[in-house]
Amino acid sequence: MPARETHRMQYQTDVVLPAEQRRIFDRRTRPTSFWSAACCFRGRRAGFRRSAEGYRAYIDQPSSRVVLLVLFVMLSSICDAFFTLIHLENGGSEANPMMALALHQGIAPFLHIKLSLTGAGAWLLAAHERFPLAFQALHSMAVIYGLLLMLHGMLWWV
Repeated sequence: MPARETHRMQYQTDVVLPAEQRRIFDRRTRPTSFWSAACCFRGRRAGFRRSAEGYRAYIDQPSSRVVLLVLFVMLSSICDAFFTLIHLENGGSEANPMMALALHQGIAPFLHIKLSLTGAGAWLLAAHERFPLAFQALHSMAVIYGLLLMLHGMLWWV
């Protein structure tokens, strides 16, 4: 028999050992950690086998709804930043004191701070999508940005 097939045959057994007798730690005995779930959204776990498992737990892939919400929030943040700059050119002022401070530093720091904070917040909420408070906060963030874009639209036409 070739060496490869002999090597394969050594590991094939018909006996399945209980978890406490295994030599190698079974990764499935502990829940997915925050860092494992949030790191670049890699992996295959998109749901849970049992309905009770999914409450306040991490998954490997965010749902399509959460991905769409995060994309909407980020695109809305970009539009908000540019509408704010247009509003400022027309004599308006920034309502957010922290962003007004960033605007005193220049346009590039303003855009960097605004998009970084929004992106980090959206990413953090997306990573916690199975936590009810984070899921509601992501929806609230999307609604607030939608209302803010409507406000910019009203200011544009006035």
